[in-house]
Amino acid sequence: MRHLKTLLSKKIALTAAAVVTVSVAAAGGTYANFTATPVTIDSNAFAAGTLEMTRSGSGAVLSAANMVVDQEVTGSVTITNSGSLAGDYVLEGSASGDLAPALELVVYKDSDGVTGAKIYEGSLADLDSVALGTFAADGGAHTFYFHVTLPSTGSDAADNAFQGKSASASFTWSATQS
Repeated sequence: MRHLKTLLSKKIALTAAAVVTVSVAAAGGTYANFTATPVTIDSNAFAAGTLEMTRSGSGAVLSAANMVVDQEVTGSVTITNSGSLAGDYVLEGSASGDLAPALELVVYKDSDGVTGAKIYEGSLADLDSVALGTFAADGGAHTFYFHVTLPSTGSDAADNAFQGKSASASFTWSATQS
């Protein structure tokens, strides 16, 4: 039995020595020196794109002097992305004056009077910001149709309160790179 234990101990010691030798040989054999010739590629060019817009016409989109109850005034403008980058466009509005809350505004995009093209409906005073979607680069254009109405309140006395009142509005289109 003692001879068997000694023989077993020697086998274990030899096996461990073999594993260590193979491990050291494998580790030593994985080292290598690699070299390569550098590669240079010249004439790489970079240029920034542009996000630019133009509008059709000049002056106000619409104007109404001596407006009366139930009268509608209309106007349109085309906004074009003349830059080299697509842009996400927004229409912002601001209005002032005593008549601004009473005036009803409807804005259509690309199709005048078509329900599916309506992008805003409410008082002139409440127009804040409307997302218009992405305009394509190099000429992506959309036409916006504005309809402003001075609706009747339903009573002559309340309608008469509009006399001599006025309002003005500013419409601003802005874009960010898509």
